[in-house]
Amino acid sequence: MSAAKVLLYFIRHDLRVSDNPILHHIATHQDEFTHLLPVFVFHARQIEISGLIQDGSKSPFPEAKSRVGGFWRCGPHRTKFVAEAVWNMKESLEAIGSGLLIRAGQPSEVARGLIEGLAKASLKVGAVWMIGEEGTEEKSDEKAVAAVCVKLGADFTLWQDEKYFVDE
Repeated sequence: MSAAKVLLYFIRHDLRVSDNPILHHIATHQDEFTHLLPVFVFHARQIEISGLIQDGSKSPFPEAKSRVGGFWRCGPHRTKFVAEAVWNMKESLEAIGSGLLIRAGQPSEVARGLIEGLAKASLKVGAVWMIGEEGTEEKSDEKAVAAVCVKLGADFTLWQDEKYFVDE
């Protein structure tokens, strides 16, 4: 039997199972991965996560406010919507025999922690996949996750978002 090889799928705004290109690819292709670990990160830059810190400790992240105007990036209604969408994705993945790992913080730090943590459990992360996004901060996150992958020996693949083909 070959050694376990894990694929980390960082889910960002692609919070549906039915038309998800990565999940479709995994279901229809034989890849070299033995395990899939879907991960959603409540990004500290987008949603205020200080309420998730235990024991009233100070959050290690700056407040989730815009750089220019200092406005909260995500109000209570959007926060509720995102939380419900993530929970629905979790339930949808569980219905097909998977699950969803939910974390809060910076995606690159979460990637580093998972790759290193799984290595301690003798599981090799073979690759990290995510669907690309167009914002400058999102591109910065993608580069940071890719750098972590290069440093820790995991492949990084950025998938094109198939829902937004400009020419179609």
